[in-house]
Amino acid sequence: MTPSARILIVEDEMLVALDLERRMKKLGYDVCGVFTTGEEAVQETGARSPNVVLMDICLPGEIDGVEAARRIVEYYDVPVIYLSANADDITLKRAKLTQADAYLLKPFRERELQIAIEMALVNHKLRQELRRSHDLLEHRVIERTADLERANEALSQEIAERRRAEAAARERAALLDKARDAILVRDLRGRILYCNSSAERLYAIAPGQAAGRLADELFQEFPLSEAEGDPVATALEKGEWLGRLTHAAPGGEEIVVESRWTLVRDEAGQPVSFFIVNTDVTEKRKMEAQALRTQRMESVGALASGIAHDLNNVFTPLIMSAQSLAADPTGGDVQPLAEVILATSHRGASMVKQIMTFVRGTAGERVPFRVEHLAKDVVRLLRESFPAGIRVHLSFDEPLRSVIGDATQIHQVLMNLCVNSRDALPSGGDISIQLANFTVDSSFAHTHGAAAPGNYIRITVADTGTGMSEEVRAKIFEPFYTTKPAGRGTGLGLAMVQRIVLEHRGFLDVDTAPGAGTRFHIFLPACEPDEPIAAVAAQEPPRGSGELLLVADDDHSLREIVRTALEAHGYRVMAANDGTDALSTFAVHRSEIAGVVCDLGMPYLDGAACSRAIRNLAPRIPIVLVSGRDSRQLPTSELEALKLECLSKPFTRLDLLVAVHHSLEAARSGSR
Repeated sequence: MTPSARILIVEDEMLVALDLERRMKKLGYDVCGVFTTGEEAVQETGARSPNVVLMDICLPGEIDGVEAARRIVEYYDVPVIYLSANADDITLKRAKLTQADAYLLKPFRERELQIAIEMALVNHKLRQELRRSHDLLEHRVIERTADLERANEALSQEIAERRRAEAAARERAALLDKARDAILVRDLRGRILYCNSSAERLYAIAPGQAAGRLADELFQEFPLSEAEGDPVATALEKGEWLGRLTHAAPGGEEIVVESRWTLVRDEAGQPVSFFIVNTDVTEKRKMEAQALRTQRMESVGALASGIAHDLNNVFTPLIMSAQSLAADPTGGDVQPLAEVILATSHRGASMVKQIMTFVRGTAGERVPFRVEHLAKDVVRLLRESFPAGIRVHLSFDEPLRSVIGDATQIHQVLMNLCVNSRDALPSGGDISIQLANFTVDSSFAHTHGAAAPGNYIRITVADTGTGMSEEVRAKIFEPFYTTKPAGRGTGLGLAMVQRIVLEHRGFLDVDTAPGAGTRFHIFLPACEPDEPIAAVAAQEPPRGSGELLLVADDDHSLREIVRTALEAHGYRVMAANDGTDALSTFAVHRSEIAGVVCDLGMPYLDGAACSRAIRNLAPRIPIVLVSGRDSRQLPTSELEALKLECLSKPFTRLDLLVAVHHSLEAARSGSR
């Protein structure tokens, strides 16, 4: 027995721990501590330096007795004896791996524990002696082989350094291989020295097949623009190149990458290779382009809205003046000219509405109409405006079915297609418009995904111009895409054509080839035979009975033409130049004024604010609010609250007189 041996007890059950402590003291051992967790056991072994540790396997805390024993043996070389009530195979296997000196199963006899402790102390002492002998022998061997060690020292260091370098290289290669960016190393001749997995995926290269091959064999690359410069020349000159490259792998689609080239030099400072990091930004560029197109469309919408407002202010006096001239029985030769002005003004106003329809993406009014009548009008305009070297032809089936749609929009489709054909005929040529009845059967619908079986009108616009390549043809319906020089095209014409055709539940097709001209085929659903084209009966404009009306508009020509129309139909008129003038005039003459015609967009005090102020003075006064914007863009909630009559520019005399009459009648009947 070794009475002076220091014993450290690790047991989480206090009664068992106290019993062990009592037994150890009874046997003459020095108990240097009793602890309940593995963490305490490891820490206190280092602090108290026991000769033997009695370790319970199942301990509370983050580490159990087996792990605590492993650390104690490894850190402090103190023998450990396991005490446990568990004897399962897994625990035994774990315990064996810790090189413990004994494993006692509870309950055990005091003599068994004493023998285990003594054997652990003896074995530990033998191990120490053996280690000292081994160290002494090793020391003698080292002394006797000192010359050999010194001779081999340089070689050993070189091998160790090489292994460390290889390990570091493998580690770096593993990190590079996990990178999401495509990473390549190329020598100065373009041969690939290294290619990570991301690069293999990006360029569709089989794993391990890139090294040693020329980059040009695997993909073609070139800067996105000339301003980017040549990456090889720039990197050789400046040591680095940053820019965007377009890559095209054999049989693959075009890829755009953000690329960084760094020149690598050897110990002598000579350039040896390029370290290249490529980030795929193909989808990012598509998203940027889409965002840019959206912003441009929003800008076009805002611009179109402003232009439409101004044009509507121009068309309104034109339309009303032309109506007055055309209706004047003493006009003589002026009447036909007035009718031309009136028809052209109506067409211009309809085109403004069409632009706003395109910007908003909404459909206009749909009514039955005959396409051949519209086409005749288009051909007449084209023959008058196109160069003499361009011949325009029209042919159509008789009888030709009618279609239901917006005639102004279809007119715009024909004009846009014919203008495109004109631009494709710089040296002159032929443009033909062909209208034909067409029946889509199931086989035709099967080969044309957008077609549904039924009766259609096929509109073909063909030219003998330059034609288009397949690459251009694939993009012609994209908004803002144009092949025309700057200032000659917006890129919206064919996008508008496609949208109009789709809104009419139709479809379109294009036949073209370089040097072979272009043929656009538009298919529009035809009217059924029982869908007659309604005739619009002429309406007699309502007249006034001497009522005094206040007309407020900052546009002099519009104000005067409204005054003239109202006075010609039985009303008296007081005019105001703007909102403040209208309010002060109404305040003075409120007892005489029967109604107000007020423009929405006036300076100082706009029409809505002016209407509110007038209603504060006379809550039941009828007000017609005139706007250059579409009525769908007006402040609906405010109009409903004020119960105003709304009139959108451009309007006709009849529109004006009906709105005024309706407003006055509503006030008289008490509905306002």
